Amino acid sequence: MTVIDVVLTEIIRNRLVASTEEMAKTLILTAYSPLLYEVQDFSVTIMSAQGDMWAETPGVIVFSQAFPDAVRAGIRRWDGRFDEGDVMIVNDPFETGTHISDTNIYMPAFHQGELIAFCGIGAHWADIGGKSPGGWCPDTTDMYQEGMCFRHQKIIAAGVKNEALWDFIADNVRLPVIVKGDLEAQIAACRQGVARVQALCAKYGANVVRESMAHVIVETDKAMRRAVAKLPQGEYGASIRMDSDGVNPHGEFLVCLKVTVLPDRIAFSLHGSSPTAQGPINLPAPCTRGILASSIKGLLMPHDPCNAGHTQCLEFELPPSSIINPQRPAPTDSYGYIVECLMELMFRCFANILPETCPAGGYQLTGGFISRIQPELGKPFICIDPVHGGNGATHDSDGPTNQLIGNGDLPNNPVEVTETRHPVRIERFEFASEMRGVGRFFGGKGVLKDYRLLEEGCFLGLLTENTKDVTSKGVNGGGSGRPGFFALNPGTAEEKTYTERIASIGPFPKGTVFRSTTGGGGGWGSPLERDPQLVLADIRNGFIDAAQAQAVCRVVVVERAGELAVDQQQTDELRAA
Repeated sequence: MTVIDVVLTEIIRNRLVASTEEMAKTLILTAYSPLLYEVQDFSVTIMSAQGDMWAETPGVIVFSQAFPDAVRAGIRRWDGRFDEGDVMIVNDPFETGTHISDTNIYMPAFHQGELIAFCGIGAHWADIGGKSPGGWCPDTTDMYQEGMCFRHQKIIAAGVKNEALWDFIADNVRLPVIVKGDLEAQIAACRQGVARVQALCAKYGANVVRESMAHVIVETDKAMRRAVAKLPQGEYGASIRMDSDGVNPHGEFLVCLKVTVLPDRIAFSLHGSSPTAQGPINLPAPCTRGILASSIKGLLMPHDPCNAGHTQCLEFELPPSSIINPQRPAPTDSYGYIVECLMELMFRCFANILPETCPAGGYQLTGGFISRIQPELGKPFICIDPVHGGNGATHDSDGPTNQLIGNGDLPNNPVEVTETRHPVRIERFEFASEMRGVGRFFGGKGVLKDYRLLEEGCFLGLLTENTKDVTSKGVNGGGSGRPGFFALNPGTAEEKTYTERIASIGPFPKGTVFRSTTGGGGGWGSPLERDPQLVLADIRNGFIDAAQAQAVCRVVVVERAGELAVDQQQTDELRAA
């Protein structure tokens, strides 16, 4: 094809995007774990035969951005030798970029005997066989403690199941039925993608598909460089200090980011970040690059379907053997805290040059694992519930509430699903408005969730970070959001509060109540500039009371004829003072 047909190119591009969406729907409809069919803790990617991203569907953005690195590692592992019907499995954090619980399944797509593309899904498994049920262990000291590690084994070779490997997986996880069901769902979704790629090639020809996507990537790169050229050139920096690595109580865990905007590219340097931590907060290089690339793409071209062209104008300096570029076999199970830190550091770096795009800071990941593994205590289960929280306000609106970290697209886990799948009852699930930062626009609210344990023998794992140097910083005079925390038996004489990560506590008696309260987002601007009518709406909705409105926003609300109203004169006098 010597002349590119731009209309046909857009058709092919959007057909591939639609194919990833169809793959995602297949996974949701066939997965066994609520973490996949409800929370949608996965990402779907279609890549070229060389591992360049052609299309993805919104989900966990760091999975898809790092997937090309994993596929290229697989191409090297097999020296490019793949057969129709092959299915590869990889979860090595230093190739997938995240932690060992996130397992990538990918398949080659052939047309008339020629390798055209790879279709893949990265998804968090309900269990991976490590020292903590469900993963996210806060105190591992190497990756071997974190679970089974796969490096591009063919779980299906030329259409034939590797039964020994399937048996090995089933024998080394706590919930074999769920894990094998999710694995089958990932494979089914990949087959869906392969069929769609083959259909495209059958209709338009393999060369047309390849050349069209090569054109898309080139034009996307040009568009990104044009967007970069509009930014003021210079260096912008920010840093954040983490609480702990989960193992060394006296260490310093610093993440430093410097962004250099050049005429047609952007350079990221993370020099100054701490050395590799003993505990599992380390973030492998593929994910470090991936979250920075996702963040800048979101700031400059948020509505463009993602492909390899969005990253070609980006350069990275990641000091080796550091917290953001550890070497194998460093522990990485709690990698997600640095993911959120890096996204927030990106917003801080660009806050003054893209004020209409960058939000204030958002909350750090907070949640609890409820599990029971010993069969003598009852039927084994693992309840993974990453509770949503509040993200940062923007220049023209309050921050969003009930979102996952990183301003993500992931839904929450419905109460009804949690209660039907696990022996718990959700007795409270409500906004925690006191967790948000104040401002002209308030940050998103935290979320409070109470779980009553309905059976004996349950254990808890607690996940939190950045309780001192918070991610949820306010901007332009806005207040910072409060960090999340946990409580056992709240409101009783036995109440106990936790603000740190804990791998496992328990077992607890039947009837114990566990509360998770997530953090709120940072505010934007001075609270003295908040529209009094917005303050009045907050009072009517029960988010603040009249005394707080007067103390924080200097807004006086009175009752007139049985209705609440703003006393504008008193408000003006207070604010003038």
